[in-house]
Parts: sequence; structure tokens; C-alpha cells
Amino acid sequence: MLPEIHAQYGKNLHQEVADEDYPIYDFFLPGLIIDALERGTCRPLTRWIREMESRGIQTINMLGCHDGIPVLDLAGWEDSPGLLSDAEIDALIERIMARGGQVKNLYGADGKKIAYYQVNATYFSALGEDEQKLLLARAIQLFVPGIPQIWYLDLFAGKNDYAAADSAGTAGHKEINRTTLTVEDIDRGLKRPVVENQLRLMRLRNTSSAFDGHLTLMDAAEHELKIVWVNGAEKASLSANLITHDFTVEYCDENGSEDEWSFTR
Repeated sequence: MLPEIHAQYGKNLHQEVADEDYPIYDFFLPGLIIDALERGTCRPLTRWIREMESRGIQTINMLGCHDGIPVLDLAGWEDSPGLLSDAEIDALIERIMARGGQVKNLYGADGKKIAYYQVNATYFSALGEDEQKLLLARAIQLFVPGIPQIWYLDLFAGKNDYAAADSAGTAGHKEINRTTLTVEDIDRGLKRPVVENQLRLMRLRNTSSAFDGHLTLMDAAEHELKIVWVNGAEKASLSANLITHDFTVEYCDENGSEDEWSFTR
């Protein structure tokens, strides 16, 4: 069973589910990666990575999905702090909204507005339609603990579909991230470097047994992220600059053959 739970991090429901040996959807990761790439800091993201590792939390992770980008999940609750502060979450929401994201306002029986738990947008548009940011976001997703889930529109660097959202009625805001791709769209997309490079990273994640081994977060400056996986002779590492968004992936296979890929603007 794979429970789907949206709740503030501070409520600790994710840990309660994990303690029952169930994997969880990692609804924290999408917002944490955007925050890291926009503010140039690894601190909230690495805090969550360390928590997953130390507590043995099993996850299915993602960037975008068929719904929106979770934001309320990052919050605290009462005296328990969140992965991001309320001000940081507000800034995250405002940034995605400024880039065309949409929300459905919900109201309680008392007429008061209920805080929305997600912003509807493609992940590419949420990142300002910056291909280097999307590629680094994908690399981070593939290197953090968890089983990666890939939303098709993210893979093809899909942009917000305002026409679909406007024509879909009451729940139309969700259609902004559900564009139907034709065979021609896919054929063209597969020739784009941003798609080819995501597929390249995904193949490494799917074929290297390094990711079945031990993860180490290397000491680094706040604007740098360095993740290393080692399993016997196999090794895979990600070294990223969260300000410039340039990054390098290094890989050594079981026979000692080494490779290095650099992704820069």
C-alpha cells in the first residue's frame, strides 16, 4: 500500500506512516528543490535528505505530477517547525504564481478562506522555464533517496497550458499541467537537449547499482550540493552549484571504468 497524505510537515504524519513500514509520497521534495534553486541554499533540502536517511523513511518522489506542486506540506504545526518557514513558503507560492501558476481558493463553513495546499503549474514554468534549472532539478530528484516518479510533461519541459485551464470549467486550474502531447510533439521533444539529457540521467539512475548502496552528503558551502552513492566498486556523484545551476555527474562502474558529465549554461 502507498498512502497519499497531504499534511503539514510539523504534524509528523509522514513519520507515523513510515513507522508502520509503508512508503510515502515525498510531497516535500518538489517545493524544497524549487526553494534551493531560487534561493541558492541547500540547507532545508539537505535537512530532509538526512531525515529520510537517519529515520529510514521510504519514499516515492517526484517533481511535478497530475496535480499541483505541494506547498502547505512544507509548513510547521503549532510548536513544531516546518521544513520551510511561513515566510519562505509564502515567497515560494508568490514566485510560482508570478510565473503563471494557479490555485483554487477553498472556503470553510464559516466563510473563511482555507489555505491551499498546492499551486497548479508545470514544474518547468514554476522554474521560470529555465532549462538548466529543470535539468538540475531532475538530477537532484534522481540522486536523493526514494524511487523516482517522472511526470511526462516535466520530461518534455512542458509549459503552463492556460487555454486548457481556461476552458475546463470549475476545476480547470488542474488542466494547466495535463497537456495532451501528440506523436509529433513527442518526436520533436526527443530531439531537444533538455529532454535528451534528462533521459541520460534517468538511464544512469535506472542501471547503476551504486544507487542501491550507501548515500553520503558531502560537506560543502551553503550554495553547493554534493551527493555521493557508493555500492562496492560502483560510485555515482552529483556536485551542483545552486546559484549558477551548473553541475557535474561522475560515475564509476563495477569494472573501474569512469565517466564524467558536465552540465553548464
